[in-house]
Amino acid sequence: MIGDLVRPELQKLVPYVSHQIPYRIKLDANESPFELPESIRKKLADYFLKGPGLNIYPDNESVELRKTLAKYWNVNPDEVVVGTGSNQLIQLIITVFVGKGEKVVYPWPSFSMYKINTLIAGGEPVGVLLDKDKDFGFDTDNFIAAVKEERAKVAFLCNPNNPTGGMISSEDIERILKECSNSIIVVDEAYAEFCNESVIPLVKKYENLVVLRTFSKAYLLAGARCGYSISGPEIANEINKIRPTYNVSSLTQLIAQMVFEKQEEMQKMIQYLINQRGELEAGLKKIKDVYIYPSCANYVLIKVPKADEISKELEKRGILVRSFPGDPVLYDCIRITVGTKEENDIFLEEFSDIINNF
Repeated sequence: MIGDLVRPELQKLVPYVSHQIPYRIKLDANESPFELPESIRKKLADYFLKGPGLNIYPDNESVELRKTLAKYWNVNPDEVVVGTGSNQLIQLIITVFVGKGEKVVYPWPSFSMYKINTLIAGGEPVGVLLDKDKDFGFDTDNFIAAVKEERAKVAFLCNPNNPTGGMISSEDIERILKECSNSIIVVDEAYAEFCNESVIPLVKKYENLVVLRTFSKAYLLAGARCGYSISGPEIANEINKIRPTYNVSSLTQLIAQMVFEKQEEMQKMIQYLINQRGELEAGLKKIKDVYIYPSCANYVLIKVPKADEISKELEKRGILVRSFPGDPVLYDCIRITVGTKEENDIFLEEFSDIINNF
């Protein structure tokens, strides 16, 4: 009965699922392995002791946080929109621009929420397949052709791409912006801190560009849910029209600002994880039957026989990684978040033991 009332295009929709089970080491969701710095925790303790005023609604415009972000990126505050994670902003952008039956184009495999939110909006998702045999390399000509052929209202580029870890050059993104000027081009830079590249400077040059950033990865705040978009003021205004009232809590705004102002500490953690990514890749190269895809993010994607079985065996040993059972492209792949040296060493030891005994 209830299923019959659901919109037809959503009846077979598979929800985004994450592990919610006990674990020793969590390497499945690309989170930071680090807790908040002690200095911030002490400030938060003082904040609560003095009375946090959580009985009052938060600043609906996230004014102070937007000012901080705008100053750092050399843009105007009215070009910044803050949301509960970049996920919310993905949904808002699609809701603003995509009507029933209109197309949204994105590389595939990539972040599943582009497809899910397009279906929710009544649009038609179009994935442009990346070439697995060429390390999931991005074909700019092919992507531009798809955007034009489908007359896409919105196109997403995850850069670095999740889950493959590959990069699209700024030159190729600028070419897409020029040749697809009738489409909104969203560059999702959730993992950009780990490659130290960004197309945010292009926002002033291209009115059809939106760049997404998040506090969930490099900035330790996956549990606080905070992200932001940077675009021209016209797009920002359209997003704000439908942004839920008081969408970002007072506490999240405060913590995000505190963390962002600790750039020196954050950069040390980011560099540590970049170094550990190299160590993890080096360790994986020593294990038989493992193919490593190049990564510019805080995770590594590998191809390995019996990927799902290996993932389940790791889970039995308390180590969570991301496998893709049933996926026609990624069925033999595992994505491993880069953890601390201690976590990575334990993973490599257990993973090697499993491989050798399969």
